[in-house]
Amino acid sequence: MATAFVSFASVATAALLALAPGPAPLRAAAVVTIGVHAMWTLRRWALRTTRTAVIGVEISADGRAALIERGGRRCEGCVRPESYIGEWLTTLVVRPDGAWTSRATAILPDMLPAEDLRQLRVLLRVAGSAVRRR
Repeated sequence: MATAFVSFASVATAALLALAPGPAPLRAAAVVTIGVHAMWTLRRWALRTTRTAVIGVEISADGRAALIERGGRRCEGCVRPESYIGEWLTTLVVRPDGAWTSRATAILPDMLPAEDLRQLRVLLRVAGSAVRRR
């Protein structure tokens, strides 16, 4: 699903910019930039082949989370209230310890087995209420 979503969104955006009024070289540069960004997004999010791609998540009931990257790095932090739990999309927003910015990870239904996705959603709800209580 992630590959289809990224591909469709990138092609649609590139088509809109290609047909927009303006200088042709600027439109061409925009289309190329969208293509490069689409390839990077496919590798990092949909295919998870980059070293910084999140391939594992550990969440505790007290609102702590650990993101495990393909390169072996473990990024620990606090689940943010901006995390979202929906039927077709779950986003996990984690603020790593000592960082100024949060890190968001989108999770689609076909990225995990159904039972693991259900457990993740339950843990996010529990962790979210623990974060709100703080």
